[in-house]
Amino acid sequence: MISRDTVANVTSPRVAPHEGPAAAAAREHAARWHGARGVALLTLELYLGWSGVLLAIGGHAAYASAHAVVMCVVFWAAQSRGRAARMIADLAPLVSMPLLYGELPMLMAALGSTYHDAVVQHLELRMFGEQVSRTFAGAHRALFLSELLHAGYLAYYPAVFAPALVLYARGERRGFAQTVLTLTVTYAICWVIFALFPVEGPRYVWGAPLGVPNGPVRRFALAILASGSSRGAAFPSSHMAISVAQAVIAWRWHPKAGAVLGVIALLVGLGAVYGGFHYGADMVTGAMLGLVIAVAIAWRTARA
Repeated sequence: MISRDTVANVTSPRVAPHEGPAAAAAREHAARWHGARGVALLTLELYLGWSGVLLAIGGHAAYASAHAVVMCVVFWAAQSRGRAARMIADLAPLVSMPLLYGELPMLMAALGSTYHDAVVQHLELRMFGEQVSRTFAGAHRALFLSELLHAGYLAYYPAVFAPALVLYARGERRGFAQTVLTLTVTYAICWVIFALFPVEGPRYVWGAPLGVPNGPVRRFALAILASGSSRGAAFPSSHMAISVAQAVIAWRWHPKAGAVLGVIALLVGLGAVYGGFHYGADMVTGAMLGLVIAVAIAWRTARA
């Protein structure tokens, strides 16, 4: 049976017999930065600090200042006992990490990073013997298949938030904390890799695959990418890493939900390559990254 713990029960330490108020307070303060919830907050704080410094170096003072403000708010919320503060601390990593995706081009510029598509294209040939992001759609031109795979690719967006928010609404705090930790670590690792090793992806290098059917779902996917994609954030695919990580960690709490998310992850991977949004190598490495992170967190939290 899944425990419906409160946040306080998840994060608060056991008080030792005859422990004084000062020692108990110190123990509770330390515990706020341990456990799945605390580690997710600490990961968010570390990423905000690292990226904030890069933004300041790159001349983006407003963004760097915003990072500092968010870091202060998160730190305050993690220490506070009020219900509103606890909610802010609970939700901050889930909300903040996806929003930080938009800053990646500024981080790449601050680091002076160059694109490495040639390396990934070579890896693609080693893996598949061809550039599958150019050939997959042309070999399977059915409009129904195209629309299905593009819809599967778009399913990533609600799948990011829905599992965690359902757990939160149901009061399953341990499952929620572990899900948010998994997402936060996966996002942070992907964002750092993108900043250091940017890859444009086939959409920027080659354009649309030859022969890809252009139905309404594909056009909707292209509109979303045009309004919110960050150039250089292709390898490894964060969409795939998050989708696989979500499926693995959800399986631990709700196997049926984990199975559904596993199907979504498969469609995300196929849809991204079919639509020419990612190299096949992006999806394979993203899946491996998400799997390793989720399994490691599930194993570690099971022992805690």
